[in-house]
Amino acid sequence: MSIAKYITSGMEIYFSADNNKEILRIPYVPPDVDFSSPLEFELFENHKGELLTLSGEEGLRQVTLDSWFPSKFYQWLGSVTLAPTCIDFFTRNRTKTLRIVIVSLSIRLNMLCKITDFTYRKKNNGDISYSLSIQEYIDPHGKR
Repeated sequence: MSIAKYITSGMEIYFSADNNKEILRIPYVPPDVDFSSPLEFELFENHKGELLTLSGEEGLRQVTLDSWFPSKFYQWLGSVTLAPTCIDFFTRNRTKTLRIVIVSLSIRLNMLCKITDFTYRKKNNGDISYSLSIQEYIDPHGKR
């Protein structure tokens, strides 16, 4: 792929289930994907009555995606997975640990995750709008 095509194609997001036995590429990634990387902290009051902040560890990363799945092939999207397959992937794998891989010029993310919310609805044109929230999953056995 040429660098010009890579720049104009934007971000790509992939989900995999069951150790890459099933992989789904998100058909359309909007320009505004929300990334959250919280920092744990605790507030406490000292003997003078002043509030102090004690910074802790980084919390679990989160990604929220509000987009749509196509109900038909759109030439400008190229070859993509249609809405029924996408919805099926997320509903079947909702309780599993998934892997998300995000690639763009400015963001690289490869992490285990759990779906925390998946809502969708049919639009007038037949496409499916959806909101997907995932949270980083830390394997207690140390596998990444």
